[in-house]
Amino acid sequence: MSNISYNLSMWGDSVLRGVVLDEKRGRYTTLKNRDMEISLENMGIQVSNCSRFGYTAPRAKNLLLHTLEDGYHCDAVMLEYGGNDCDFNWAEVAANPDADHFPNTSLEEFEKCYTEMIEALQKQNIQPILLTLPPLDAVRYLNWITRNGLNRDSILKWLGDVYRIYRFHERYSIAVSHLAKRYGCPLLDIRDAFLSHPDCSQLMCADGIHPNEKGHQVMDKAMLQFVGQIC
Repeated sequence: MSNISYNLSMWGDSVLRGVVLDEKRGRYTTLKNRDMEISLENMGIQVSNCSRFGYTAPRAKNLLLHTLEDGYHCDAVMLEYGGNDCDFNWAEVAANPDADHFPNTSLEEFEKCYTEMIEALQKQNIQPILLTLPPLDAVRYLNWITRNGLNRDSILKWLGDVYRIYRFHERYSIAVSHLAKRYGCPLLDIRDAFLSHPDCSQLMCADGIHPNEKGHQVMDKAMLQFVGQIC
């Protein structure tokens, strides 16, 4: 193994954590012994994964700023949020499809939180690395959120069409790309790595939003190539 010369910290949600849906048991589990982290260490890059299931940009911002205040020693931080931010309270949507409903984090607040995290990291001479979001499978996701009895027709009435879920999710990913350009941050385009696959649905779990093991292999390959170029 190479001597460690670069410290990389990963901050994200369950996607970056390596969470997948165990379809047989109907619950989420975390991939173990990922080759990607071993390969990075062989390149002299020490990886710490601070990603947390269910985290949104506001929660991450508060934790990251507090961590930086206490003193945080690393060369770069990967940021991957948005999947939970753009989600809705689907029970409320199903119960009242004629009302206005809002995501967990508005796009404006999401961009503000990302901006604060980027600026705080740069102030500490830590390189922010931004990640786009892997594309969700709108049909699978709708099937997933209605699996326990939520009224599918009511949710579709509010949405207008099922692919509105995809488009809304995509806006948060696009916002990340714009922020990377604005602040001169390296951008790891995970979304493009997925979309370049002949059948993107083969890379996603049954819930439509988490990459499956094959999807994580695509992510890991893109990450290894990317990190090898910038470190």
